Amino acid sequence: MNSSSQVHAASLPTPVPDDALALDEPGEHQVAVLSAAVLQAVMNTYGDDYEALAVRVGVAADIVAEAIGGTRPAWALPYEEFMALADLVAALWPCEVFETAAACDLLLSCILNGDQFIAADVLTDPCSQDLARTLLRLAVASEPGSNLLPGDLLAFLRERAAALADSRSPDAWIGVEILLTCLGRQS
Repeated sequence: MNSSSQVHAASLPTPVPDDALALDEPGEHQVAVLSAAVLQAVMNTYGDDYEALAVRVGVAADIVAEAIGGTRPAWALPYEEFMALADLVAALWPCEVFETAAACDLLLSCILNGDQFIAADVLTDPCSQDLARTLLRLAVASEPGSNLLPGDLLAFLRERAAALADSRSPDAWIGVEILLTCLGRQS
């Protein structure tokens, strides 16, 4: 399993003094594959390495390296650092590509961690829903080797999405959406 798909995770955020999000109960999965891929594309476009990109953004090089390497999901960054990266991406792509990618990473993390109540604005907001669905398909493409998530994590995502779809949660539709739109199967 690669570092951008699984590290120590969290599900319930609470504010902490440095404006980062602290997680009450660590989960097992923190997905960062989509936001990491977007940042890698930006770094490649500029021809930068981690240090040069960090200078361009105005954040520490280790933050850029962790976000691109997937060891620290963008959605778990302090607000200022997240927005600095989002602004950099927005200079190349005018829509909210980075924000949507990070939201999709968080959505996948929540499903993998078995959360039954999920903020899914990224799938319902008319401004982001098409991009979100496209990014989710990219993360979990049905062709072997073409997806960003490793195969064992994809199998687990199918199980968790099916469990969510079969639950009485008001967010059960998200499990159905993942199964139908992204994995090409019904629960």
